[in-house]
Amino acid sequence: MTLRSLAWIAVATQVAATAAPADQYFGKLKMSALRVRYETMQLKKRYETHQLRADETIHLLVLTEDAFEEWSRLYPKDPWLASTGFAMAHLYEELPGQLSRDRAVKLFVYVKTSFPNTHYAAESRNELHEGIRVKPMPSASPVPTPTTTPTGSGAPSATPSALPTVTPKMLAGR
Repeated sequence: MTLRSLAWIAVATQVAATAAPADQYFGKLKMSALRVRYETMQLKKRYETHQLRADETIHLLVLTEDAFEEWSRLYPKDPWLASTGFAMAHLYEELPGQLSRDRAVKLFVYVKTSFPNTHYAAESRNELHEGIRVKPMPSASPVPTPTTTPTGSGAPSATPSALPTVTPKMLAGR
């Protein structure tokens, strides 16, 4: 065996010892590490293509983050944690509200402190340095007001007509 082969075996052994097994499940939804990564990417895609509203995306991302937190607690050296945490933080950054902003900051801080020598840590530091603002919650769609048509056109008017005035002569006919 060459020195290079031994180095690869050592690296593979280290990764295998630190990575979460594919058949281990985390969080309330019992998601595998692979599922956490996939779900994060799918939530981003579905939110950006308007298949999910912001509140739905936040709800599902919080559940996904629950699995991520257990995964990171049990396998703190897993090589996929930095990129997954960074992707989740980026999605939270796109979403409106204080909760999303706070969770984005928490994940960026986690990535930069737990994986300081990675590209994701450098990007997290940049994001935090630039500041993460709270995006406003989307306002409800305005209800369209009916348009009025000129009277006498045969179409009903959007404004009610004046009530007839009751005269003494009308009352006498009763």
